[in-house]
Amino acid sequence: MIKAPRIVIVDEEGQNLGTFARDDALRMAGEQGLDLVQIAYNPVEMVCTAKMVDYGKYMYNKQKEDKEKKKTQSQKSRGMKEVKFGYTIGENDLQLKIKKSQEFLDEGYSVRFAVKLKGRERIYADKVAEKLRLVEDSLKDISRSQGVKDENNGFSMILFPKGK
Repeated sequence: MIKAPRIVIVDEEGQNLGTFARDDALRMAGEQGLDLVQIAYNPVEMVCTAKMVDYGKYMYNKQKEDKEKKKTQSQKSRGMKEVKFGYTIGENDLQLKIKKSQEFLDEGYSVRFAVKLKGRERIYADKVAEKLRLVEDSLKDISRSQGVKDENNGFSMILFPKGK
């Protein structure tokens, strides 16, 4: 499947074996019972870099590495939890929500705070923003925020856990 007229061959250990004509490279790989796997292609110089490996073993190791990357990536960002409350929330209830969101942040989750305002409740927007800033200030030791966002039906704020 390699179309380049010249091929730079790299062996399984990563050592450069040199540049060969396409036919010579394919013959060389065939003699050793290995396959050529294209790694990079330079269209300007019409040169391909290929690795001489057993294709089945190469694909197995590649899938294993991809699976491991995916696993470590999912551990870094666990997901997002959402905490909702109204603009009339009491101080103690707000402190309970802050405490619960602190637990979420410690577990590695991002936390989205959402306050919906309906109709005339929009006149209390300053109270909502103040409560969200209070939440942000009380959790600033363990999280980072992008600030309070004004949405068409209320306000929201996302807190991300600080890296440990």
